[in-house]
Formats: sequence, structure tokens, C-alpha cells
Amino acid sequence: MLKAKSNTFNKVSIPWGAWHGDGDLDLLFPTQWKVNVHGIKDAEKLSWTDMQKGLDLPHGTVSLQKLAAGKQNAIIAVEDISRPCQLESILNKIVSDLNRAGLMNNQIRFVICNGAHAPMSKGQMIKKYGANLLNEFLFLNHNPYENLTDTQIELDKIPVLLNSFFYEADLKIAVGTIMPHSFAGFSSGAKLLLPGLSDIATLERTHKKVMMGFSGGVNDVEINKFRTAIEEVALKIGVDYFCGVVPNSCREIAGVFSGDIITAHRKGVDFARAIFETDIKDIADIAVLNSYPKDTELIQAGAALMPLKTINTSIIEKNGTFVIISKCSDGFGYHSLFGPGMRLYKKTMKQGMLKKRDLIVFSPGVNEAEFKTMYWRGYTLVNKWESVLEILIKKYPSDCKVNILPHAPLQLLKR
Repeated sequence: MLKAKSNTFNKVSIPWGAWHGDGDLDLLFPTQWKVNVHGIKDAEKLSWTDMQKGLDLPHGTVSLQKLAAGKQNAIIAVEDISRPCQLESILNKIVSDLNRAGLMNNQIRFVICNGAHAPMSKGQMIKKYGANLLNEFLFLNHNPYENLTDTQIELDKIPVLLNSFFYEADLKIAVGTIMPHSFAGFSSGAKLLLPGLSDIATLERTHKKVMMGFSGGVNDVEINKFRTAIEEVALKIGVDYFCGVVPNSCREIAGVFSGDIITAHRKGVDFARAIFETDIKDIADIAVLNSYPKDTELIQAGAALMPLKTINTSIIEKNGTFVIISKCSDGFGYHSLFGPGMRLYKKTMKQGMLKKRDLIVFSPGVNEAEFKTMYWRGYTLVNKWESVLEILIKKYPSDCKVNILPHAPLQLLKR
């Protein structure tokens, strides 16, 4: 076993445990190794005054109060806990604006855009939306199999069914985090409806087209056929008011962009691109990809590979090693399309973009059986950092270069 001594190892701290303490994880590396931490450009947490401005000065629409005037009811579609931002302050402001427009609390309810994700528990809802809202309002998990309305809209000849509560509401509001997404370019916007509030057949169709390479790609909303398709449907369905928030490296809200579901989303994307930009100048032997702020479950841990999809070259040598770090506080996780036995589950295989490079996944929250369900048998699960380091030192016994990406799911690489 390795023993950490101050004269033989250097320490690097990375964020760890989103929604579960949000602490730091200390990683040790031999002192002779050259270790570089490549963070995002980042931004400060928005003040409450600036957050209000983002909501009160919408892009492409009138104010929420004007939109709500004369409405009989309102529904607020909110993202689930798989996205990093805590939404309590934003939702309180939205509810306050609705109240000022004449809507009573019993005329307002929330629906969670689970898509194919697991339903949220009350404890998770309190973390995400705040205890005060949970004590006052009805929060409902979307179900892709039930409570659906045929919108009379087709997507690739597949009828689009949408959550009935949202579709039938007098005033439709959607709130979500804007961050890189390998299918839709960036998350949120129209994606809150498709796949967030749609039926399982629509979910399957949209995801399958991306998997087959016909559409989709990270950081390319302007030419992303997946996003174009879901935005066309969302416009037909109608969303009266959208609020997109952009997180910083600490999961705090750094940007708020409200208004039209496309115009405001694009404003948020522009800001996200600026603060998520990451410079990497040197090719290393090892790349450590931290899955924070999406390190809650194994099914989401693959988001750590997101930066590799933003450039055409690699950040490590041809015989290099990738290390994914994910606490997996909630264990294996759940997805009703990609999970074991589900309709889009695929036999595990090598990650094509890694080519012949090794992959180690460091996670104390999952076991070998769970790991092999999602990752190719040639990849390695390790539950202790000491054991990861032993593997790496054996492969690289002398000088070695390491690139660390501390917030990999957010990072857009610039070479």
C-alpha cells in the first residue's frame, strides 16, 4: 500500500459530492509528475438584484406579470436533480410575480421534467426547490407512460404525447439549467418538454436518432438537428415563459436568462460558452476527468467524457490513461431508456473516442457488478484513490504529465 508522505506526494483538491455535502476530495500524485489543473473560466454567483433583473427583463417576450394577467392557472415545469443548480430563489420570484398578476397559490402547480430519469423523492425536491415551496405547492413527477395528451404533432412520424397537466395549463412556464449536453448541444430550453415531459415512444425516437449519428452533438445548438427538431415541436405546443440558469463551478447561479424559449436559451448558451471555456495547451499521459457536478450516480458519470467531444484532438497520448472520478452518492442510478433491460440498453463496449487508451473509473459508491453493467469489461473500477495511484505508477514509473479537469461535465475545451 502507498503511504502519503509530504516529501513524496503532492496534493490536489477537487470538488466532490454534488447534492451530498459538496466537499473536496484530495488526490495525491508523485512529486516528480507534472500535474496541471485546467478549470473553467468561471463566474461569480449572481447577486439577488441581478437575478431579479434576469427575470424582469425577458428576451423576446413581455414580463411574466403581463403574461400571467387574466390567466386562470399556471404550471411551472422544472428540471430534476440531475442538473446542478438549486432553484429555490428563482422559483420564489416566479411565484411572487404570478401572485402579483392575480394568480393564487392554489392556481399554481409544478411538474418535474423527469423524462426517462427516476422520479424525485420529497427529500430530493427539498434540496432542489426548497422546503417552503414543498410545504405550499403540489410538485408532481412526470411519468412517460401515463397522464399524456396527444398533441396532434408528429416528430419523425411518431405522435408526440405530452404531460397532460402541462399541455392543458393556461400559462406554461419552464425552468432549467443551461450546460453542455451531448445530444442537444446544451441542456434546457425546449429539451425540458422533449424529452423532459414527453412519452416513452418520443423519448426513444429522439434518443435513437442521436445514437445512430443522425443528429445531436455537444456545443453545436446552431446546427444541431436534434435541437432543431425539439424546438419546432416546442414552438407548436407553446411555452409562454422560459427561465434558463447557468451554473458556476460551485453549482451557484451565475447567469439568468428569461423570456422566449429559443431566444432566451441562446442568450444563456452564449454566456455558458464564455464561462465554461477551458484552455489546455499540453498533451499529457493521464487525464483525470471529475464528473462533478453530475457525480451522483453511475449512469450520469459518463458526462465526465463531455469535454472530449468538444475538440477533434486528444488531451492525452495514444497510450495514455483516462480516469473518471464520480462519488456516485446515489449508487448505480436509473434511466428508463438506457438502464439494464430497457429498450435502448446496449451491450457494453469500448468507448470509440478513447481509442486504445485505458479507462479507470474511481468511485466508492458502486460495485463491480453495477460497473460492468454500464462499462466495457476491459475498463477498471477502483474504489480507493490509493489503488488508482498504484495502477498509474506501475504504468508510468518515472516522469509523467497529468491533466485534471475538475468540472468535466461543464468544460468546453479550447486548444
